[in-house]
Amino acid sequence: MKLLGREVPLGMSIGGHKPEDIKGFVENGFTHFELGIPARLLGEEDRLAFRGREEELVAPQTPMKDAIEAEGLRVWSVHLPFGFGWDIAHYDEKERDAAVASLKKVIDLTKEWHPRIYVLHGCLEPVAPEQRPVRVARSIQSMRELDAYVQPFGARIALEDLPRSCLANSSIETRAMMLAAGVPICFDVNHLLGDTHAAFLEALATNVVTTHLSDYDGVDERHWLPGQGVVPWKEVFFGLLDAGYRGPFLFELRTGENGPYQAPEVLAAFKKALGI
Repeated sequence: MKLLGREVPLGMSIGGHKPEDIKGFVENGFTHFELGIPARLLGEEDRLAFRGREEELVAPQTPMKDAIEAEGLRVWSVHLPFGFGWDIAHYDEKERDAAVASLKKVIDLTKEWHPRIYVLHGCLEPVAPEQRPVRVARSIQSMRELDAYVQPFGARIALEDLPRSCLANSSIETRAMMLAAGVPICFDVNHLLGDTHAAFLEALATNVVTTHLSDYDGVDERHWLPGQGVVPWKEVFFGLLDAGYRGPFLFELRTGENGPYQAPEVLAAFKKALGI
């Protein structure tokens, strides 16, 4: 789609949508889709983890994958599970090993979708200051292992920048972890709580391979529609493109008052935020 004189692909993280919604996104110019694999099953959120039940976690996403392929497209990215039981930076090495082994099973179950990117959270919070150096090392070890696992079938692990006490919560730490692990970046623009977007782009724009776009208040992540918060949208838009970014401008939004956001309202909000 052409926006502000630039040709850019649009994408959407599908969450809470129905398979039939895919057609509406495609008709509105969206060509890239991310499917997230949950950490727990619906109705069983009180359980901490579902390691060993990976097939049950992946199976509900198959109709979405089929709907995407029915439009002549393929899944662009898979968001790997995160949360309790899935911490790739766990202070306990055995727990880290178990989390990585389970993520590999999720990858095995989705690799036939041929995603280009597996988005990965570098840790589970909170991260105690005294544990941070060890947990950074654990996370780097895990990313290296998982990236080596997905590369033979044409995919990459992408480290997502995160908020609060999480690992990769600043451009400095994100860049250090990215370089040590040898992986690219998923830029979540509503996770920056200590850096400006300009500073993050200056440090990492050339390493971004996919995005999570939404707005926020600068106090915490919100995943609002573009234009509802403080994200400098033109700065992000041109900052990425001028650095050579050619991946999708992919939105990751929380459900609105009337359910998951559909293509027309997402596109209208983005255009308005860009001043179009």
